[in-house]
Amino acid sequence: MKKSAYICAALLAALFLSCPAFAAAPVSMTIRPNLVAIGTGFNGTKVTVTGAVPQGTSAVIRLLGEPRNKTFKKKGKALGLLWMNLGEVEIQGVPDVFLVGTDGVSDINWEHSDLAFMSVKGDTEDWIYDEFIKLMEQDGFYEVENNVIQYTGQAEGMRSFKAELSIPSAMHQGVYRVEVLSVKDGKIADMAAEELHTKLTGLPAFLSKLAFEHSLLYGVAAVVIAILAGLFMSLVFKERGGAH
Repeated sequence: MKKSAYICAALLAALFLSCPAFAAAPVSMTIRPNLVAIGTGFNGTKVTVTGAVPQGTSAVIRLLGEPRNKTFKKKGKALGLLWMNLGEVEIQGVPDVFLVGTDGVSDINWEHSDLAFMSVKGDTEDWIYDEFIKLMEQDGFYEVENNVIQYTGQAEGMRSFKAELSIPSAMHQGVYRVEVLSVKDGKIADMAAEELHTKLTGLPAFLSKLAFEHSLLYGVAAVVIAILAGLFMSLVFKERGGAH
């Protein structure tokens, strides 16, 4: 009888603990604005990411663009004398944009972490991928921002946070995936994701439409604009020279 009572109690405890109402709450997130307009003079902006991760974990934010194949020229010395192109290197399936936001607490080397840029390395050779990261960082497409995540409180086993993530001026029109990772001991425990949309407006939108739908007219317009810009600059420098 006692044995049966113990078995029943164990089953009830297992059922109680497995009930969704008592399971750990999932990671939550909200991104505002979720639509960024890229118009004339766009010089980057910031988006606000808020949410919560389980207590005992840290929040990490990742923004990823669409995966693409990237082709680069491989340079070297021909016959040990002249620097020239020695072929091409292709890196497959890497996001065209990869931004990371952290709380600045961890001493993780993010450029070489499986939570960040190395997570999309694939089979690319180490030295090639290192050079790729350096190039993308120089162009502003890959970046790690530390100390952007601030924790705002704890309640019901969750740790709320707020972050201001920088959107660089180099961003183009598209759909980006924004992720909040719940990280513990350098591993992803859970995550949530939303989409961030960027849209061309004004003159950039007009020029983009012209380039895709009227390529010949766009080419002519580009030449005319370049000529006018050259004439304007020559007049400016001529006036400055005359002032002396």
